[in-house]
Amino acid sequence: MNEVISCRGIVKRFKRGKQTFDALGGVSFELEPGQIAGLLGPDGAGKSTLLRILTGLLKPDDGNATVLGFDCVRQPAKIQQRAGYLPQKFGLYENLTVHENMVLYAELHAVPRDVREKRIHELLVLTGLERFPDRQAGHLSGGMKSKLALACSLVSTPRLLILDEPTVGVDVMSRRELWKMLREIAETQKVSVLVSTSYMDEADFCDSVLVLFNGKVLGRGTPGSIRAYASGIVENPTFEQGFQMLIAGDVPPPLKRECPPKEDARVMIQADQLVKKFGSFTAVDHISFEVKQGEIFGLLGANGAGKTTTFRMLCGLDPVTEGTVKIAGLDLRKSPGRARNCFGFVAQKFSLYTDLNVHENLEFFGGAYGLYGNKLQERIRWAIHEFAMEDYEFIQPNELPLGIKQRLSMACALLHEPEILFLDEATSGADPMTRREFWARIMKLADRGTAVVITTHFLDEAEFCDRMIIMQDGKSAAAGSAAEIRRQGTIPGHPEPKLEDAFVNIILADRNRQEGNA
Repeated sequence: MNEVISCRGIVKRFKRGKQTFDALGGVSFELEPGQIAGLLGPDGAGKSTLLRILTGLLKPDDGNATVLGFDCVRQPAKIQQRAGYLPQKFGLYENLTVHENMVLYAELHAVPRDVREKRIHELLVLTGLERFPDRQAGHLSGGMKSKLALACSLVSTPRLLILDEPTVGVDVMSRRELWKMLREIAETQKVSVLVSTSYMDEADFCDSVLVLFNGKVLGRGTPGSIRAYASGIVENPTFEQGFQMLIAGDVPPPLKRECPPKEDARVMIQADQLVKKFGSFTAVDHISFEVKQGEIFGLLGANGAGKTTTFRMLCGLDPVTEGTVKIAGLDLRKSPGRARNCFGFVAQKFSLYTDLNVHENLEFFGGAYGLYGNKLQERIRWAIHEFAMEDYEFIQPNELPLGIKQRLSMACALLHEPEILFLDEATSGADPMTRREFWARIMKLADRGTAVVITTHFLDEAEFCDRMIIMQDGKSAAAGSAAEIRRQGTIPGHPEPKLEDAFVNIILADRNRQEGNA
């Protein structure tokens, strides 16, 4: 036997309140030397639990596993000495510089002083961080933090890398760069890699995949073997469609708008020459656009492009340095209270009160929006019915499945019947079926006349937007419909790019123009 990892019937149970549930229900798989294996599944599938067992941080309730020939229960220290582990929340010290973080991890892993600086320099070059050794980790973009975390996990020259969702919340450009680095590491340094992700499109970067859902193995093999599950249903199936076949036994038809926005529809959001400065740094540089009634508008860009800052200015969470924002005709600076009553907001991170049950959360947010008495109870009954939460009404949010949490977040944002809905990375970590349900609801709202502004790192979701803007370095790099973006992102020899490829081409072209003008 020469497997790097061998799992046999791994079971792990946790308590949730008075109930016990299986986070892992008999997981078995192997990882061969020199391979990149993907552990794919949505939030709550059991990915992190499995990786923690493999690194000796958790003990299974049943089954057995070996890593690099060592037993995960009896010899965890030997595994931890030889494997690089990157948890979801990697412990970068944000007040230390890039170089200082790497020195710290080198010392923690007892890397000899005579080879330390050479190793650190090689990793900084590999990750593209050689220009930023003196920048504090807290001042890095999301993509750069992921690269630094990867470099820290490699400083001890491990034989195996175990990475828990290293690309979560990272833009398309940085995700591609990170996967390119993993491939280079696997091939040049002969390191085996096990990496978990909820991004289905990342399966194609792997040699083999293990598909987890609700703690069970749905499928395993090459990415092509998973896509093949949908080959008799659709032409040229994607990995996500193969995943849908494994979950539901079918590939649902494409979602379509019933009532597209009208050309003469009322303008609900008007951003005019928005500027946001933090000291001498300009995060947003004279951005202008408008969103009409019934329109789904995408705010896209790489990490650090300024889209989150723009989003926060639209919501009134950050003051505008220059320019104006009008919400339903109201100047956000002059009438902030009245303007905020016109919109609902769903945050990227679940932001409801975990010590209140579903009904109590709805009561609280309804009261915050000025609803009370019979009107409040009427809207709560609407929300419970509209979002099919009858079975969860008196359950606390931390006991809800991810899909139900998302329904509750949206229900709270829509209680006061806003004309505008802001959604910040609202589908992050969701499985394909939950994402589809989410977008069906968004389209239904937009068909009824709600204006929707959404940020997302899923470029396939941007196809559902009526229009979008792609930001780069605080400015607009491209704007228009999905078809117009694809045209703007076309390069010679590739006349019909996917939206994701067009996005990458636009960002690269913009960077090249800036370097040429420098």
